[in-house]
Amino acid sequence: MRRLTDETVMAVGRLTLAATELEYLLADIGAGHTGPDSHTGPGHQSDRNHQADGDSHAGRHDLAAIFTATGGPVPAARRRAQQAEPAHRAEFVGLVEAAATYLVQSRTAIRTLWLDGNRVDAATFDEIAGLLLRCRERLQALCDDLGQPAAAFPRPR
Repeated sequence: MRRLTDETVMAVGRLTLAATELEYLLADIGAGHTGPDSHTGPGHQSDRNHQADGDSHAGRHDLAAIFTATGGPVPAARRRAQQAEPAHRAEFVGLVEAAATYLVQSRTAIRTLWLDGNRVDAATFDEIAGLLLRCRERLQALCDDLGQPAAAFPRPR
């Protein structure tokens, strides 16, 4: 790999964190904790049933399994988006598809660093990171509007 400037390394870090934060929200949606037709979030009847069965962390295990699955959380979020109420389905599907596109762009930009003759500067990484964060914020806002807040990902202040 070629030598990168400190600015580029920091931009790659910001991009990686933005992509991971978006993937975490997609996993949360895919696990059914937030987003369309969620029934398994903390405090819901199904969560209390898991507690009665001795599995108080079942929802967290589902989220972790989706978050770490090969292929990422996009397929699970796509399935959940299709289950949204008709009034919100197009918006959920559109945002999940936008997220999938931006995640591919982020991976492509980073992988380009390893290809001979290709240069990607810090501004490109920051531009894609901005797309990822804006998409995440729009998905979060939609979940909040539906009264189903998403799991919080640790965010620096």
